[in-house]
Amino acid sequence: MAIDRRTLIAFGALALVLVVLVLGSSATTPSSGAAVDRQEQLVTVDEDSSLWPYTSSATKFEERTLALNVVVAGDPADTRRHLKQRSRGGWNETAPEQEDVSAASSDEAVGTSTAWGSADGSTRYVYVASDDDPSSGRWLDESYQLHDGEYLGSRHHIRAYASPDDGDEWTAMQAHREHWDWFRLSHTVTSAEDSQQYVEREFMGRRYVSNVSRDYLGNDRGFDSDGWVTSIEIDTDVGNDGDDTDDGSPVHLAMIGLLPGALLGGRVASRTVPREFDSLRVRHSFLLAGSLIGLYLFVRFGAIAVEARLGSLDPRFIAGAFYPLLVIGLPVCTYYFARPLDRPTAFAVSSVGFATAILLDYTALGVTRLPVTVFVHRFSTAIALGFIAVGASHAERIDPEDHGFVRMGALLWGVTLLVPLLRFL
Repeated sequence: MAIDRRTLIAFGALALVLVVLVLGSSATTPSSGAAVDRQEQLVTVDEDSSLWPYTSSATKFEERTLALNVVVAGDPADTRRHLKQRSRGGWNETAPEQEDVSAASSDEAVGTSTAWGSADGSTRYVYVASDDDPSSGRWLDESYQLHDGEYLGSRHHIRAYASPDDGDEWTAMQAHREHWDWFRLSHTVTSAEDSQQYVEREFMGRRYVSNVSRDYLGNDRGFDSDGWVTSIEIDTDVGNDGDDTDDGSPVHLAMIGLLPGALLGGRVASRTVPREFDSLRVRHSFLLAGSLIGLYLFVRFGAIAVEARLGSLDPRFIAGAFYPLLVIGLPVCTYYFARPLDRPTAFAVSSVGFATAILLDYTALGVTRLPVTVFVHRFSTAIALGFIAVGASHAERIDPEDHGFVRMGALLWGVTLLVPLLRFL
């Protein structure tokens, strides 16, 4: 049987998307076998200790991840207490089971009050050595972790490493900003520089802090680190200057009604457009785009609202409850609302609607930087929904020939869901 030209084009587009997705993922994956400097990169943190200015996902230099970007000179217990005592009301310590399930990766508020609660995450190590004998160093895991933000939203995350020797008074930190990625089912790091500045503001202007400055250590490998590390000196003779908390009003509960609101808004907008544009195509275009935007943002901010309301519940259970809405809901909405549209309109509206949802989501979370792999993946996902929309369109359904666009879109949708999760296998 002869193969229709449009079918060949569609399958060619599918193959191209899959190739781009795979190559884009592999091209930005750091090589674990890359040579790295070891002892020659050690930097002095006090009179007796030197530190390798990176973290590692294992107790070896080849597994380097993010650069250390804050060093606090002062009693480690005071450093930890100064951060935790500035948490906003209602924030509790994160339970041990609330760990970030992300794989190893190398990958702004204004004011002085921050909600730093205890956090857990994938273990990272630092290498500490004596100045007298740099070769006799040891690997340390985190002394504690802190976060400011929502687990299922966006947050600043600190891994702190206190001096292991009695009498030493320093704490090294790796601070980064991350957000929950619904397709990876884990956190994606978006910036180290943003969180470094965020931590700096925590200590600036405090009576118990004698100095905040930046020193160049040259640890600029990986992500957006520039090699400058924040140095903070705490005056232990000065007490705490109080709790300057600022209970910002939560907006996430209002977002939980976004899905029905978006659908209603799309229906109202379609009835109020100028008469010359008042057609089925315009109305259903609004409904298709509105359903995708509303559903995606409902999953994001609905999950955040539930997390805020049920603070003692493991957020991974909340993610597990909302994830099916995303996996099943997006293609179902695409198929249902694209039915009255023609092929080009269905493809364009579904793809642009999904892209708009992603843009609004990242804007609301304050995400300004993303890895290339994320762009590649979201592009592939938009194409998958576009194929489903084309297969569901009115012109396609009345066509006696079966071009398989729905099956093709469903296949690509499954691939885009599976690829980010392969690291768990």
